[in-house]
Amino acid sequence: MRRPAAPVIPAAVAVLCLTFAASCRPRPKVPGWVQSAPAESLAAFSGEAGWMLGHKAFQSFVSRDPIMERALDLFLQKARINPRRETGRVTFHVMGVPQQGEGDIQKGLEHVLIQLNQFQDPAALMSALAESFPQEGTLRLQGRDWPLYVILDLEVQGTKAHIRAASDEQGQIWIGSLEALNRMATRGSLGAEPDAALAAEWIGAKAPFQGYLQPDVLLGGLRQNLKGNNFIKDLPQGVQALFWSITPGSEKDPAIRFELALAGTPEGIGQVTPWIQRLVAAAEAVQAAPGAAPQLMQEKRRVGLRCNLTPEQLKLVMEKLGQPDFSFTLPGGPKA
Repeated sequence: MRRPAAPVIPAAVAVLCLTFAASCRPRPKVPGWVQSAPAESLAAFSGEAGWMLGHKAFQSFVSRDPIMERALDLFLQKARINPRRETGRVTFHVMGVPQQGEGDIQKGLEHVLIQLNQFQDPAALMSALAESFPQEGTLRLQGRDWPLYVILDLEVQGTKAHIRAASDEQGQIWIGSLEALNRMATRGSLGAEPDAALAAEWIGAKAPFQGYLQPDVLLGGLRQNLKGNNFIKDLPQGVQALFWSITPGSEKDPAIRFELALAGTPEGIGQVTPWIQRLVAAAEAVQAAPGAAPQLMQEKRRVGLRCNLTPEQLKLVMEKLGQPDFSFTLPGGPKA
């Protein structure tokens, strides 16, 4: 039987008021993929390579973009990457939102960028890239010109798709259309954006699954068009960055660790606590949370939530955040 949702976070929630002066704050420590992710990224989904490349539900999600799916499969095959043994991370970035009238294939390709980093042997990965694909042109990253490699050239419905790959100083691989790669190269990194860095610091840097949104930019004129129980539409204006992370439980401790962090203007962050309270209350209406009570942390420009969730609660929370609905279970973990 479901019990009614509580209007606010229970009194047992630990509220930590952190008052460090901004002038004394050290540089935020952010997850590796965030450090060099493009500042143009409006949304991202990042996960352990073995899970991302072998999970059927994720493969179904990627298949919505057949050209990028084919390009990624071709790269993995020729670069001889074995998802079952790989420990790296794969991140999908949305580089922009389609505007009215941008329904063609080429415009869609401009908004997708794949990032592969933290792989076991980045040098071998870069060598495989150079040996398996022809070089054509260069891309200027971090002050240097890096070779561009031809992954795929094809024509669909009269539109030409030019998918390329490039590496960088950190041994990361970037795969996308020429347009998406050039957009990435024209601006700095996501980790250098103050609000993104503040929010990213409060999620688990080693969490198997992580994600990111720029709520203010994405919502722009879309708030009224969002349907259903999507909580994102109710975020106050001024929230510039939203990060989440998920760490699945084990057989000994099945609780799923969920972390959420938001950053932005003092006015926006000052208004966001009731939104978090509603999110927690909705999850608790499904089932009693395992383990300790949720923990809420707040500063002038950021707020964070850490809690344990059941699979059912996690599914609901991700739905309300407008994120893909996957079964976040790692090999050897508890069965949902």
